[in-house]
Amino acid sequence: MHRWVLIILILITIGMVVAATHQVWRLTQIAINTPTPQTTITTTLSSLPRSPTIRLTATTIPTIVETPTATIEPTIIPTPTPFPSPQAYIAYRVKTGDTLTIIAHASGSNPDYIAAFNRFTGEPEVLRPLIIPQLDAKSNTLTSQAILVQRGANRPAVALTFDAGADSAPTTAILDTLALHHVHVTFFLTGEWVKKNPELTRRIIADGHEVANHSQTHPDFRQLDDAAIAKELHLMAQAFFDATGIWPAPYFRPPFGAYDERVLRAVIANGYLPIFWTLDSLDSVGETKSANFLVDRLTNTLSATQLNGAILLCHIGNPSTAEALPRILDEFAKRGIIVTTLSQIL
Repeated sequence: MHRWVLIILILITIGMVVAATHQVWRLTQIAINTPTPQTTITTTLSSLPRSPTIRLTATTIPTIVETPTATIEPTIIPTPTPFPSPQAYIAYRVKTGDTLTIIAHASGSNPDYIAAFNRFTGEPEVLRPLIIPQLDAKSNTLTSQAILVQRGANRPAVALTFDAGADSAPTTAILDTLALHHVHVTFFLTGEWVKKNPELTRRIIADGHEVANHSQTHPDFRQLDDAAIAKELHLMAQAFFDATGIWPAPYFRPPFGAYDERVLRAVIANGYLPIFWTLDSLDSVGETKSANFLVDRLTNTLSATQLNGAILLCHIGNPSTAEALPRILDEFAKRGIIVTTLSQIL
């Protein structure tokens, strides 16, 4: 009897073990065949920001295309205000008590237009020469003057100016030196030089320098009639505008420094202020000058008082000028004399 009871208990135990084993096997198969839940991954991916690259590129391209390149802004007439084309131009020196409002009212112009056209901000200093674009010439009560500028205001600064030369090879070295010394100057370019050297012209602007009109073909203006003078000025301006998108008014230097009163008045009538110089470096006159000669000529010819507001003439086609330039800039810096653009010293 006890024997049968023992057998029955053993069979029950075996059955329970088998059942338990089967249950474990079934749960394992369920775990293997059931896909892993995606909730965590889905939540993580949906919480990440989507890449904005395509969207940002698509929206910023029009801005880059439509906005003028920042590197040419220093030479653009500094005003966003659109002005109508002037009816005429006159030249005028600021008198004691003058303000832009007074000058504009007397000349039939606009104060902001006068400042923008002449490349300055604020009120002009007494004796500053101006080219005034007239919007209502009939209301003008001022007499245009046959002005020729030979120096600027009496302060420790000189305007270093470079006329276009026959050769452009030294220009890169000149620009490199100016960039290294953080100096901006004024370049008087001819239209022919601009057409032959469009990349150098654009670099001049990109480096923040000022550009002025030096005629299209570099003729003696005394040998031209008024219509031919106007054409020379316009062709250069158009060539420069085509290369840079900038109009080179309001400064002009007569080729060879040749002028008479008729030439001055004809140039002014076309919207340009005639610019001469205080000191010629002589780098384009006579026999070839050495770098030592040019350093001494530009830094030691004029007294400290005479250097105040002086306009210095050099040429970008002269290798000796490029060689002398670092020493010239260093010497002026040691004396506390600022080297700058024409518009900054007038």
